[in-house]
Amino acid sequence: MKQKPKKPAPNILREIQAGKVLPVYLLCGEESFLIEGTLKQILEHLLPPETRDFNLTFLEGTDITTREILSQVDLYPAMSKWRVVVVRDAPFFKAQQRTTPIMLLRNAFKIETTNPQKCISTMEKFLEVNSQQIAEQHIDFANAVEALIDELGTRLTDEERGFLERLPEIAQQLDTPVTGAGAADDIDLLLEWLQADLPKNSVLIFTVRGPVNKRNRVVKAIETVGRYRSFDPVEAGPSLNRDPLYKKVTEKLGEFNKQITPRAFTQLRTRTGGDMRTIAEAINKIVDFVGDKRQIDEHDVQNMVTQNTYDSIFDLTDAIGRRSIGQALKSLYEVLASGQEPILVNSTITRQFRFALQAKLMAEKKGLRPLRSRMPFSDFTKNIFQPLVEEMGGVLPKSATHNILKQNPYVAYKIFQTLHAFSSAELVVAIEKTLIVDTQLKTSDLSKTGVLEQLICELCTSPK
Repeated sequence: MKQKPKKPAPNILREIQAGKVLPVYLLCGEESFLIEGTLKQILEHLLPPETRDFNLTFLEGTDITTREILSQVDLYPAMSKWRVVVVRDAPFFKAQQRTTPIMLLRNAFKIETTNPQKCISTMEKFLEVNSQQIAEQHIDFANAVEALIDELGTRLTDEERGFLERLPEIAQQLDTPVTGAGAADDIDLLLEWLQADLPKNSVLIFTVRGPVNKRNRVVKAIETVGRYRSFDPVEAGPSLNRDPLYKKVTEKLGEFNKQITPRAFTQLRTRTGGDMRTIAEAINKIVDFVGDKRQIDEHDVQNMVTQNTYDSIFDLTDAIGRRSIGQALKSLYEVLASGQEPILVNSTITRQFRFALQAKLMAEKKGLRPLRSRMPFSDFTKNIFQPLVEEMGGVLPKSATHNILKQNPYVAYKIFQTLHAFSSAELVVAIEKTLIVDTQLKTSDLSKTGVLEQLICELCTSPK
């Protein structure tokens, strides 16, 4: 059966400019720069500068209550058509966590008998119901469990399905109920408001840094009466003309009557990691730097955009893997010239090799083939990184500093591309050498640059 093509998400700003203003909006995602930019344009369109102070309220903090929010929304605008209430990082959307749903479930399952109180508390927050609703098998609890089973599908084991069935029994046996009903009541009040007759002259805007749980009842209710928009990092397209970031960059440069060459754009994306805020700052610097020059080339980008530190370190370790002493030393000098302290450079190299060793061992255990250099970042994140997080996240160190699966996927993406250059044994030796160098940099009077040069030479000449 042929699937219907997915409808594109409505353009919030175009709708508002066309006079279609909805009572509530939710702007969320990793790209805080785009969230703030969209919010700014909404406010500029709805609120004239001369009356904005009378009709705009900002609320922020984890202790915000629904009653506080609604008391502001219910006020009538003064000398303006609209009143706007902006709520930043409201607690209603904080049930989502960086840990994946399957890992949250498994963490609760592990402590079912040793700490049932915490077990139910974890599931209460995860399913967005209170312990009483779990114990009584309330319809909200039943619906949340059904949605979770549909989402996880075959990843759920029979034991985990049995655990979900036992949750009401576990909650009934608790000596004291798990607290949290207050938060649930607050959410119920907001849901009741969203389902009632909404104000005709007030606009409520939620902004959340990071993703929100699409299963969240508040998110679903907002989608019914308003707009929900997630601003995620802009992934590279299959070609330059189909890269959404290229379109955004060319449009922005067009405002300054500038153009950018394909190679310059590719370098800009690489050096900024595709981060919109960094790109916007870089564009302003480049425009000022080139003056009347209309076309921006790769030399302009090289001169004005500092290479991402990780990319510089990757260049260095990649050169070491190829046993190219000249290129490795060149990369080392570039990193030091950017202002990085020698001790920090060595520490970053150590961290890089540790992550590479973790990735190497996981790749060998899972039978993963060497990563193709042309594999799209989105494919890597979906097909390699996320499954590894779910299956092996608990095996690695708990500290995010020492766990490759707790890094930005882009870091892992770059590391997996270099694994072919080292054996596990070579990575262990490399880590030992960097630890020795760490002591030398901190205790000896030797030239710090010289110590790092010696390290690079040893790593490059180590036999395979």
